[in-house]
Amino acid sequence: MIIFLALLIWLLPGQGARTYIVDDSGFANYDSIQKAVIAASDGDTIYIKPGEYNEEIVLNRSLTLMPLTGETGPIVIRGDGLENGITISSDGCTLEGLTLQNFTGPAIYIQSSRNIIRKNTFDDANPAILIKSSSENQISANDIRNCQGAVAIWENSRNNRVQGNYISGCNVSLIIREAGDDQLLNNRVSNAYWGVWLEGAEDCRIEGNDFDSKRFGIWLRNSSSIDVLKNNVSIQSNPSATSSTSQGIFFVNASDIKLQDNRVQGATLGLGISGSRNSVMTNNTIESGVDGIFIKDSYGQSLAYSRISEMQYGIRMENCTANSIESNTAERCTIGLDISSSGKNNITKNLIKDIEDTAVQMIYSRNNSLLDNQIDGSFRGIILLDSPFNRLSSNVQSNVEWGLYAEAEAREGFDNYIDETNTVNLLPIVYIFNRSGEEIRDKKIAHLTMAYCKNVTIDNIEIANDAAFFFNCEGNRIIGNNISGCFGMRMLESNGNEIADNRLDYNKYSGIFLYGSDLNQIAGNNASRNNQFGISLLSCNNNTIRDNLVDANAGAGIWINLSDGNQIYQNVIRGSPIGILVASSSANTFYRNDFIDNTEHAEDSGSNNWDAGNVTGGNYWSGHIAKGNPSQGWPRMIKGGTMLDRYPFQDEGGWRDADIISAGS
Repeated sequence: MIIFLALLIWLLPGQGARTYIVDDSGFANYDSIQKAVIAASDGDTIYIKPGEYNEEIVLNRSLTLMPLTGETGPIVIRGDGLENGITISSDGCTLEGLTLQNFTGPAIYIQSSRNIIRKNTFDDANPAILIKSSSENQISANDIRNCQGAVAIWENSRNNRVQGNYISGCNVSLIIREAGDDQLLNNRVSNAYWGVWLEGAEDCRIEGNDFDSKRFGIWLRNSSSIDVLKNNVSIQSNPSATSSTSQGIFFVNASDIKLQDNRVQGATLGLGISGSRNSVMTNNTIESGVDGIFIKDSYGQSLAYSRISEMQYGIRMENCTANSIESNTAERCTIGLDISSSGKNNITKNLIKDIEDTAVQMIYSRNNSLLDNQIDGSFRGIILLDSPFNRLSSNVQSNVEWGLYAEAEAREGFDNYIDETNTVNLLPIVYIFNRSGEEIRDKKIAHLTMAYCKNVTIDNIEIANDAAFFFNCEGNRIIGNNISGCFGMRMLESNGNEIADNRLDYNKYSGIFLYGSDLNQIAGNNASRNNQFGISLLSCNNNTIRDNLVDANAGAGIWINLSDGNQIYQNVIRGSPIGILVASSSANTFYRNDFIDNTEHAEDSGSNNWDAGNVTGGNYWSGHIAKGNPSQGWPRMIKGGTMLDRYPFQDEGGWRDADIISAGS
């Protein structure tokens, strides 16, 4: 008792600031905090003894509320149905060491400036701390749990600092709305639904925070001039298992955002930008999700020196203009860079590696520059679909199975500048559009695309990696080339070309594939040991296929579908599961071919001719007995319908002897 009386005497007011003691047991000046506040004046300190205080408190003067020196028990201010815990309407207050629980509204409601809220504990409030139309407040080292929100800064509140707080189990942990020049620094947020939400904010800084969230990490809308620096965002949900999109960092309708040195893990969308402009994103790391970085409907963004890994899409752009994507790394993704309906973007010096499907794909995009990028390890390198007026230069690919593919519905879609500084495994890509009368010969290349070319000669070219693609080409000569061990030759909607004396074997699909192409001469080629068909025709009419060697292909030697009026003669078709497979086709004529050691020589469900009459004859079929070159009365039935070869040859190449005899007579 003597000691306590001495303490009371020491705390008695003299001149200047005074001190007050509150004890819920009644063994002090006041048993209610609000009673002490009413008695106090600006600059006074109210010491509170441990206990429970069920009351609403209004600080309308500059006061300090804190534990009594030496006391260690909790000071619990409980709402239990009350709305606000402590409302601060006067400047310069300090709250320290308090526990506030069970308020239907904010546990602390700040309506003034230059207040300090530190080392307090909050549980079950909405929110824990609300700052409204207030400035220069400091919120630090608080422990906030299970609140609807942790700290909310609203309505033109400026220059507030929220620093070093621990926040757990809150819905929206930190929110800044219609406010500016506020700072969120070094806070630790766990088990949250929403880490940070900025709405209508400007000139704010979010730095050094750790966010462990269920759905959203950092979310900005209608905000400008925000610095988002050195934050760690971890999303708890499995991105492949949830039907909802989780977002690590997302900003919409924002401008002049600085995003630097952040790390995002586990989000369905790692970094999302929508309807935004003129932001700078540097040295960020995005890991493990679906979309690494997705930029949509945005202008003037700069993305540099960032690393994206283990995503389905590394970087995606949709309906974007004048953005810069430079010196980023996308690795271990399904698709590295996806550009859709976008133009005038610069994509330079990026490293795209260990990609499962496609490193770079452009769809309905124009006037983009793809320069000095490195692709190392991908099934497909670069795909352009209906994407004209793009410039590709000095892109280097290695360990890529298919370096380039371009396709378009209209002529304009092929009009790109792709020079031979683009390489695959150190060999150049050759891409030519709208050329006539040229010769390309005696070169070893990785890839060839010709689109809308006429009267061009391709002679003695070796294609070592990709394929030879021909789109809407007429009157060209493709002769004496080696297109083997890759994807073969593809010719689409091209007419009147000569394809002769080429080697097209050991390819991953068909040796030669024609689609929608008529009046072509396919002669003297070796289309053997391909992983699909030797020669394929789909929707092709009036072509001539003659004098080719078609040997040991994995599917059919020659495959013809939806194609009419083609002449197929004097080919050696050998050692395949099916020699010639014909479907939904008519008026094709097959004669003087050698069918040797195929599992099934021919199958035809259409209406075609398997001989050219009793003088020219039919075909040679190993295993079929016939007498004469050609024979009569020894027909050979074709599987799949009622068609016959009425005049088969008894000998392999028997027509050659017949022609000699006919010429001699």
